[in-house]
Amino acid sequence: MPAVEKYLLKDAANEKRFKLKLKDAVRRAKFNSRHLLQDVAVCCTADIVNGPDTFRAIVEANGGIFYVYRGRGGFVLKRDEDEEEEEHHENEPIYLLSGLKPEEKKVWPKFEQMARDGGMVPRIVLTEWLLDTAMSQEIMWDDNYLTINAAA
Repeated sequence: MPAVEKYLLKDAANEKRFKLKLKDAVRRAKFNSRHLLQDVAVCCTADIVNGPDTFRAIVEANGGIFYVYRGRGGFVLKRDEDEEEEEHHENEPIYLLSGLKPEEKKVWPKFEQMARDGGMVPRIVLTEWLLDTAMSQEIMWDDNYLTINAAA
């Protein structure tokens, strides 16, 4: 069996580009044990580039809850918790992965309303949010991930 240490990934250029260290991401991945997105709801437009199944795999591999959102009414996040726990989840973000195509933008207002009606904070984000989060193995946030900032 070859020594693992001889074959560790090294990619200084992309570590700089993505502002992460591979060894730190691997350490966090081991610690997270596929639970990085535990109890995090991530929705996706039906027309997203590369298709919803691409992002479903990433979300579910990291323990998240995934839905395809088509703007036809809402869905309810069912929680088997008591009232005190429910209050704890209020004002948590719910994410909608979206591109900037006109058909995707049409569902944004409905998604925002559905999230607010459920006591959650709507975040309509570019796919880079999920990719950066998964690569770094920590939930990343920056307002530059918001589609509204990219659409401006």
